[in-house]
Amino acid sequence: MKEHLPAVCTPATTAENWPQRREQLIELLEQNVFGRTPRGGFETRAELLERTAATACDAVRERYRVTVRTQRGEASLHLALLLPRTAQRVPAVLMISNHDKAPAPAPKPDEAMLARLMAEAPKAWRAETQRMMAGMHGGTPQLLDIDRDEAQEYWPAAKIAASGRAAAAFYASEAQPDDQTRFPEALAALLTEPGAPRAANGIGTLGVWAFAASRMVDVLCGHERIDAGRISVAGHSRGGKTALWCAAQDTRIRGVLANNSGCTGAALSRGKRGENVASINAFFPHWFCPRYGQYAWREAEMPFDQHMLLAAVAPRLCYVTSGTQDAWSDPDAEWRGICEASAAWRLLGRQGLAGDAPRAGEPLRTDGVGYHRREGGHDLTAWDWAQFLAFLEQNNA
Repeated sequence: MKEHLPAVCTPATTAENWPQRREQLIELLEQNVFGRTPRGGFETRAELLERTAATACDAVRERYRVTVRTQRGEASLHLALLLPRTAQRVPAVLMISNHDKAPAPAPKPDEAMLARLMAEAPKAWRAETQRMMAGMHGGTPQLLDIDRDEAQEYWPAAKIAASGRAAAAFYASEAQPDDQTRFPEALAALLTEPGAPRAANGIGTLGVWAFAASRMVDVLCGHERIDAGRISVAGHSRGGKTALWCAAQDTRIRGVLANNSGCTGAALSRGKRGENVASINAFFPHWFCPRYGQYAWREAEMPFDQHMLLAAVAPRLCYVTSGTQDAWSDPDAEWRGICEASAAWRLLGRQGLAGDAPRAGEPLRTDGVGYHRREGGHDLTAWDWAQFLAFLEQNNA
């Protein structure tokens, strides 16, 4: 039985008033999931640290120190940029990297929250989860050097540059480490009240990462070699959730790739298998605003679902991917998410997606949304990137 979903478009929603409806969707997600994003009171400054010739392609590599300043101080992040050699302005793809250059201790879940999760979880969910977690180890690298321009599947900067696009990347952990015991630090410390407990709608780690990504977009928009109207963002797993939230809010972004973004990403929470609102808040409560945890095991009561996050990108470009064996993310829930969100693109005269999910290896691309399902697990591969770049090319992005 299909669970009732809150509507992306109300009976009163039209193409003309879609911007107002989109703001309502963002407000719902800010108040209940990601927390409040600062609207002002900050400035972004970029300092070029290095410019060298790339070794693996006909491109120029640039490194920047990007500093964000607020009334509480400043924080700096590192931006890596690979630019094709051409006299024309080029589109850009910004990667939100949730993998670091050097090893770091894995974040540990709160044991008390985990115990409560398992105590409250339905027996069938506990059994299914144990089976899924036994096979959750995908091929995604744990370390990534964003300054390399050699071929890498997870971040193929040279191939992106060869497609005629600038390849930009930053480490999300420089904005805020992915560790609940260290929140807030770095940029996050400038966006929160010092010494005060977080408000129910207080910004979480993914919100900080999305804010940081928009500050990188500030830099790209001001670059003399970048076409500011054709900037896309991309992310995998929690980086995919972040990319969606960034693109939903920042209308300068032309397109978004949400790869294996799963729970609180592209996947509908209602009826979802694998990771759910309860488990994600038990493992990673720092990712979200405190209010989100109140919907544990109560998804049917939420005044929102993830199709609203996807829809807030419309009429810009949105590409969702799944892995056939990524049961924790739930490919079927990700497909349902983009299909339900398609109502926004259809309202605005674009093509959406509907019906049965495509078979693995058969990407679907329209003038607004795209989707593919890849054989394999929780990973970001060269094939995933090839399909996203083809989607951008098809839509002149």
